[in-house]
Amino acid sequence: MAVQTYSQVLDTMVSTALETYTRDPINALNASGEKFLTAAAQQGRIFVVNDAENVRHPMLYDHGENTSYYSPDNLTGTQSATLTHLQAEATEILTHSIWTLQAATRNINMPQSQPPGNIIDYVSNVVKANMMSILNQEEVHFTTGQLASAEGEPVEFGACTLDDDFAAARPMNLPAIMYASTAQPLVSGSTGIAEQFGGVSTADIAQWSPYQKMHADTAISAATDAQLFSALQSSILESTYSETERPTHIYTTIEVFERMLELMRSSAALPDPVRVNLGKEGTIPFGGLSIDWSRYLRPQLNWRAGATVATTGTFCPILGVNWNSLRLNTVRAGGVSGDSLGFIRQIGAMQTHPVLSNVFKRIEWKRQWSLDNGRRSFFNVNGFYTGTLAEGG
Repeated sequence: MAVQTYSQVLDTMVSTALETYTRDPINALNASGEKFLTAAAQQGRIFVVNDAENVRHPMLYDHGENTSYYSPDNLTGTQSATLTHLQAEATEILTHSIWTLQAATRNINMPQSQPPGNIIDYVSNVVKANMMSILNQEEVHFTTGQLASAEGEPVEFGACTLDDDFAAARPMNLPAIMYASTAQPLVSGSTGIAEQFGGVSTADIAQWSPYQKMHADTAISAATDAQLFSALQSSILESTYSETERPTHIYTTIEVFERMLELMRSSAALPDPVRVNLGKEGTIPFGGLSIDWSRYLRPQLNWRAGATVATTGTFCPILGVNWNSLRLNTVRAGGVSGDSLGFIRQIGAMQTHPVLSNVFKRIEWKRQWSLDNGRRSFFNVNGFYTGTLAEGG
């Protein structure tokens, strides 16, 4: 009987830990996700899909030719327009939105010399730390389009190779949902409505554009409850079309969140226990939705969409998200047994680094966010800012 080498034993432990943490993505995301990944898990919007080039969803807005109205007993003679309709060739039956699956990879490093005693816990914690780092980075990716939360302005990335903003192999993000392929570009001078998003342009299907509420520029510190909540209420109503196609959550910065708490506590006729605990659980109920904040959503210049932007002062994102439509697709990957549903794929066995004194396990994951029930139920309220606006902003 052959004796297992040290690297083989270490490889088995790493593989077992990976399978434990990845075969149940929901629990892993609940433990490590902060806002959006946790919400996706809680709303049942994480889907395990087979490996493919992309994910496709039918566009229910684009449904073939228009309805023909006619009188059955008068199909000839004077009703030439009716004959034209009846004789027209059918157009394309259905259009699909396309979402290219993007891949990422990293090494899980281990020292060749392990600490004395039981190293199972050590190996498990190293794998867990990598998992938490991956999920945290995925959250930053989705919220801002950046690699790290300390980076600059939000960057919109499309979801497939047909999009103008498709670059750097990063998955689709929140700025892209709100601005890509719309008449309100995220950055002054960008193509706006001319580009595509999910392979679809709003020039082709107008309903593919999210709702934009262009509020008059107001400092968030001076905003009244009438200004802030009326802008929110009208956005909710205007972007609600059905029980499925409607915003379900509002996400904003902590500055806006705290201002909302101040306005509600000072002006609303609330019982003392409700007033004291308002926002305690991290969310505020409003208009049938939950208002939440994210540390990665910050007041920044690019959140003020339009042809003219200020050169000083930063604008606060107030975003309506429809979790009936938004979903996270993770690619099915095997574990030690080869038949688990984990989203981490192991590439080969434990390997020795050729230069450094460590060994490593290489892993890969593929994922993509997508919208499967339309996009017009998402909204963005523009105009609330922090700092001092430049003239013309």
